[in-house]
Amino acid sequence: MGTKMTKLSSPSQNNNKALILLPLYIYPSPDAWTPLLLAANRHPTLQFLVVVNPSNGPGEGDRPDENYVRVLQQLRDVENVKLVGYVYCSYGKREQGEMRRDIERYKVWGCEKRGCGVDIKGIFFDEAPADGGHVGYMAEAAGEVRSALGEDAVVVYNPGVFPDQGYWEKGDYVVVFENVAREWWGGYVRENVKKLPKELRERSVVIAHSCQGDEKERILADVRRERWGAHFLTGEGGYESWDGGWGGYVGEADEEWDGEEEGGCC
Repeated sequence: MGTKMTKLSSPSQNNNKALILLPLYIYPSPDAWTPLLLAANRHPTLQFLVVVNPSNGPGEGDRPDENYVRVLQQLRDVENVKLVGYVYCSYGKREQGEMRRDIERYKVWGCEKRGCGVDIKGIFFDEAPADGGHVGYMAEAAGEVRSALGEDAVVVYNPGVFPDQGYWEKGDYVVVFENVAREWWGGYVRENVKKLPKELRERSVVIAHSCQGDEKERILADVRRERWGAHFLTGEGGYESWDGGWGGYVGEADEEWDGEEEGGCC
């Protein structure tokens, strides 16, 4: 088994920068994940929380295919990269036992004999519910993660919208926005930003795709000013190819916050 991870701190304690939460759904053919390796090495004080998703989850076997094994083992010793496994929730309709099996399969990856010797440091729960009636459902799922992967395992919920605030009790990070970039400045988002306490905003994630023009720069400015915990911004419409502006985006994200929080969002 690999070494035990250090719990991710809140961004205000982490060199004054937000994390990049990268949904890396690109198949790892030779050199396909090189942009991540280069970015992590060029920006050693910027943390990357990388979601791996071989087959809408871990797949059926004890280990992913050899292309995955190769790149996961490359990333294993990159200190500013944490690997988390993808598990879908079907917005609260998926059986807990099915999610538990996925989590256990990711756990086996850390075994040198049965798996590939790469510890998965947490779980990214996609298609997470957002209503108050499912807070307990997601809390149970978080408990399964920490039982299998350790108390320091990172739990990320992705409802893609602003959920009931009870979800932050067991989730380390919550994706409150996953949408086309232009919707970031819409009334729904701006009203909910005002309602979200600062301490929860520092554990919240912004994912904006289909960025055009200067939208990345403008959203990053909001991330700094409003003290968001993590982000991923791309000009692509999905997560299965690299944005041509990836390098510039990472460089911009590596700049530390400066000054005090501005604006009256909370």
